[in-house]
Amino acid sequence: MTAEQEDASKVAETIRAFLEGTGGDWDWDDFTSCPLRDPQLDSIRKRAGAVELPPDQEERAALERLAGEAERLAQR
Repeated sequence: MTAEQEDASKVAETIRAFLEGTGGDWDWDDFTSCPLRDPQLDSIRKRAGAVELPPDQEERAALERLAGEAERLAQR
């Protein structure tokens, strides 16, 4: 697995952990606050950070789509 694939996988894992409530206390804040070098992953990070908290059903679906987008990047 390349570094880019690993980073994409971590982005997907972070989003899914947030949705499942299994992330650490500050994981979501760290994720949404710290820019990523890869422009595609940073775009996912920014869009995830723009979701209103706590997320309603529509926003949860948007986060699921973003996690899927990151997973597709991890499979390249």
